[in-house]
This record gives sequence, structure tokens and C-alpha cells, in this order.
Amino acid sequence: APMTAGAVNEAGTILRNQLVAMAAARLGVEESEIVLGGSKAIVRNDAEKSVAFADLAFRAHYEPQQLPPGMSANLEATARYTAPPTAPIHWANATHACTCEVDVITGHVTLTRYIVSEDVGPMINPNVVEGQIAGGTVQGIGGALLEKLSYDDAGNPLSSTFVDYLLPTATEVPVIEYGHVEIPGPGVGGYKGAGEGGAIGSTPAVINAVNDALAPLGVTLTTLPATPAAIVEAIEQAQEPCLQKPLGRDH
Repeated sequence: APMTAGAVNEAGTILRNQLVAMAAARLGVEESEIVLGGSKAIVRNDAEKSVAFADLAFRAHYEPQQLPPGMSANLEATARYTAPPTAPIHWANATHACTCEVDVITGHVTLTRYIVSEDVGPMINPNVVEGQIAGGTVQGIGGALLEKLSYDDAGNPLSSTFVDYLLPTATEVPVIEYGHVEIPGPGVGGYKGAGEGGAIGSTPAVINAVNDALAPLGVTLTTLPATPAAIVEAIEQAQEPCLQKPLGRDH
């Protein structure tokens, strides 16, 4: 949105200036007196004097000789948007919060609630924004709990099919709740990106929830993904010192 809006604004400005110049010549006034609106060019202080965009386009295409000498008959514009040094503030930002349950016997993680509040600036289409957030969030959930590239000692991939490389499905993903924030950015339209806010925050939110659930057992997972096998192994390792401790008379 911010990149396209910037390009459209620059190309639109070029085209607008060309329309104003053509209309001013057609209506016999200065360019500063022309106002564009309603698919027409209108003289600012005389609404009776106007010319439709369609008429200007017709003349430019079929009667270019009627234009003033030296005036271009082109009604197309191409522009390339270059982001300013302040481009990072066009990025989305988001906060993720989730709760989970961990089965300490099987190591299975169940996400019970997931909330994302993301600031993408003014939303052009809320459905698209929510789709971006959902896609990124599910990607992060997969990275936290399921997706792992495994190799043998020779460097050959062992997880080369979706039987071995697990992707999140509707079974693993809870209903995502959205809290939209629309603070305009500094660019054209105030738009910000939407892709980063879902993917970046979800993985740490999920693994932090898992570690919080396992904290009473003295378990902290620092390697992803937190598969059931990895969780069970971490729990067993945390319990080993207790199991190996010699029993005293009081026990």
C-alpha cells in the first residue's frame, strides 16, 4: 500500500498537471484558475466554464493539432516511487498475545486463545489486512511448534515431504482475534505495510506462552520448533536431578 500509493501519487500528479494545462488552454484561463473534480476541469470562479476529461482526451488523441504549440498530447504518465529515508516508519507494528495448554505427558501444545493488535495505518480493505495478519500468524505458529528442516550426517534433507515437514492446519490454529489500530503514517494516504506484523510477533508469542506454562517444572525451551518430543525430553531432563538425588532418612 505505501509503495503503490507513492507511485500512483507521483504518476497522478504528472497526469493532473497535463490535464490542467490542456484545460487552461481550452478555456482561455491561467492554470492556477483550474480546479479538477467530478471528471471535469472547472474555472475556479466560474462554474459555467468547464470541460470534461473525456473532451480533453478526445482532443489529445484525435485533434492534437488543436493544442498550443509545444504542448504534449500525451495523457499517460509513468513514475517510480523511491522511499524516503524515513521509510521504516511505513512499517506495520503489532502486539501478539496468546495462551496455551501443554500436556506434560505427551508434550502436545494446544493454543487456547490468540489476539493480534496491529497498526497498519488507514485500512484500505479490512478483509485483506486480516488475511495478511492471519497468514503471518499461522506461519509463525508453524515455526514455533511444527516446522523443522532435518538433515542426515551427509547433509541430505530428511524432511522433504509434508509427511515429515509439518505445516500448521486449522486443527492447530485457534480463532485469531483482531484489534485494529489505524494511526496514519507520514506517507501518501498514511498507509503502512501489513505483512510484517503477523509473521514477526507470532513465533516469540507462542514459544513464550509455552515456556510460561512449563516454568513451574523448571523447563525453558530455547530451540525451535517446540515439538512434543522436544518438550517431553526437556521435562525429563529437568526431572533427572531430582530422580538421581539420594534419598535421606526423612524421605
